[in-house]
Amino acid sequence: MEVEIIGAGTMIALVWLIAWSMAGESESEKRRITSAPGSGHSFETVSGEARVRHAA
Repeated sequence: MEVEIIGAGTMIALVWLIAWSMAGESESEKRRITSAPGSGHSFETVSGEARVRHAA
């Protein structure tokens, strides 16, 4: 019984850690896009321009 409680607690903690980490990446991506030159563009335009520059 004790092992199951510890295992469940560990799994919950790991899922929470992954969710927290992904939320942090999302916020940093938003900050990067809004601080980019010409930030008036939509996300699609910015990612499209980045792909073209990378391909060239």
